[in-house]
Amino acid sequence: MPSTIPAVFAPWRPGDREIIRGYAHWPVTGYNLTQLTSAMNRVADTSTEAVEQIQAWLDEAEGLQQDWSDKVSDGTAHLGNVSRYTGPAPGVALSRDDLLKRADVLEWATELQQVSYESGTRADSTAGGVLYARVAELKGKILQAIGIQAASGAGGGTRLVRS
Repeated sequence: MPSTIPAVFAPWRPGDREIIRGYAHWPVTGYNLTQLTSAMNRVADTSTEAVEQIQAWLDEAEGLQQDWSDKVSDGTAHLGNVSRYTGPAPGVALSRDDLLKRADVLEWATELQQVSYESGTRADSTAGGVLYARVAELKGKILQAIGIQAASGAGGGTRLVRS
């Protein structure tokens, strides 16, 4: 028998519940969706400003994840916070003619095939580390503000944090 899942109150947007459910790693069940909706509606009843702040965090996290995806696509994911970079431009394929220094003796510019970079001051200063850390921080803030915890482990149950 299908259960009726309540609707989220305004000012929540239509896709917010599913994004938050994904951040919490909750399986799609009627019970989980009902619990999540109830928690979201309590926040909406309590403070419109809190919902707007959570939505700003959602937008930032989604933007950072898209930024990371773009960096992976164009080959610049490892260049986030480099202090020095040498080598061909990311995503550029070098032809044999690009590597030719002198045609009369066929000397090849092998240094063009080498890539090196020095990271910035932090251990997680590549784009992946910086973006991952910020997205994880935002997801934690979102879940905490709503009063829920992420599921632990595969098939883990859900826990609702009540105040």
